[in-house]
Amino acid sequence: ATPSLDSSDADADFAMEKGVQGMSSAQLVFNIVKSVVGEGMLSLPAGIAAGTGVFLGCLITTFFGVLCGYTFASMGRVCSLTGARTHKECATSVNSPLLAQTMAVVLALKTLFTCISFAMVLGESYSHILHFFGLGGWIATRQTTLVIIVVAVLTPLCLQRDLSVLSYTSFFGICCEIFVLSFMQYRLMDGSYKPGGEFYNEIAPGDRLYWGKPDRPHLWSVTITTFVLVSSLSTAFIAHYNAPKFYSQMRRRSPLRFARVVAVAFAISLAIYIWVMIVGYLTFGENCQGLVLNNYADKDLGAVAARVAIAFAVLFSFPLAFTALRDAAMSALNLPQERRRFWLPTTALLLALITAFGAWLDDLGLVNSLGGAMFGMLIVLVFPAMLTYLSARTIRTQTMIQDGALTGKPCASRRLVVERAVSVLVVGTGAALLVLGTAVVLLKRFAPHFLQSV
Repeated sequence: ATPSLDSSDADADFAMEKGVQGMSSAQLVFNIVKSVVGEGMLSLPAGIAAGTGVFLGCLITTFFGVLCGYTFASMGRVCSLTGARTHKECATSVNSPLLAQTMAVVLALKTLFTCISFAMVLGESYSHILHFFGLGGWIATRQTTLVIIVVAVLTPLCLQRDLSVLSYTSFFGICCEIFVLSFMQYRLMDGSYKPGGEFYNEIAPGDRLYWGKPDRPHLWSVTITTFVLVSSLSTAFIAHYNAPKFYSQMRRRSPLRFARVVAVAFAISLAIYIWVMIVGYLTFGENCQGLVLNNYADKDLGAVAARVAIAFAVLFSFPLAFTALRDAAMSALNLPQERRRFWLPTTALLLALITAFGAWLDDLGLVNSLGGAMFGMLIVLVFPAMLTYLSARTIRTQTMIQDGALTGKPCASRRLVVERAVSVLVVGTGAALLVLGTAVVLLKRFAPHFLQSV
């Protein structure tokens, strides 16, 4: 029989790591959703407010959700075929050592920037929370707060090899995000921020509801800033750095079961994104801030609770991103992950590095934005599609060796041909979006007037 990228034959010897019980389908859904959805969801209403119709924004979001879900699920098929547990092992298994090392380095850099960004947000957020409740002095500084969080909370979580343990904190983080969205929905429905509402005069005029011209919600508008939204959404569903790890720790794994779980997780993530885009935009119109919770009044106790909730959501996103960073770093340095004498020092060193940079830096600036646009697109679209293409080619070659000598005919199935064609299309799309994202970042940094005037 012709091998298939959906075959589960390779999983027979795909044993679970020592001491790892593995994740159920529900636990895997929680971890994927938490990896995808973070504080960045609160910036999406501003993307709509900048000049894109809300319905068009929802369609663009759906397109990227489906596309990124496909590439995420494709990593399960590649891992099943190769028996690999990391991106580097996947590429090595399909005879591409240069791609393997490139992927490991890119993943390590991208996840390092992500973890440092999380550390900066955590230190700042919890410092503000402590000040809100009356604590001051050195104990409430951003640096001290970050060190306490890393030592007391993040280190124990990051020392977990079994990702099923993190599914509980992921679930709690998702609940925090749902609470934030429920608060925003409630405030939209009770009209507190509409003219004459309870908090309308409690916020600055530049934060109040304003539709622009015409004076109503814009449904299908398209402007140059739509490209900014496209650039943001192209990496909004990034969680692919953990895809091989998620697949390897899934109980009763198979490519088909993994694809079904991924479909559920990305559908939930997509629903959250669309929900926050619509509610945020309908509440404040074109005046949505980059972080929409900043539009809400300081006297609004519900908004205070929402800010605390989103801080917890970010806190429980960190261990999943850190797991990907550690795996990528050890892969890039060719360190065996199963040996504690390498695994523990790597964990400690990376946490110390992240804490130092998170406490020292105030803004990662252009390097983080540019790296996010370039590396994010490689991780989400280009790398998975290249691995799928190379895997399909490997299957075709093996099949022709096994059967071609007997029949004298190529034996690649139509499914493999389609997989390869789709992979080429995805790589091309990823390359185009990489260029677009890079251009948008550079324009926003060096020529913001261009985006405002066109």
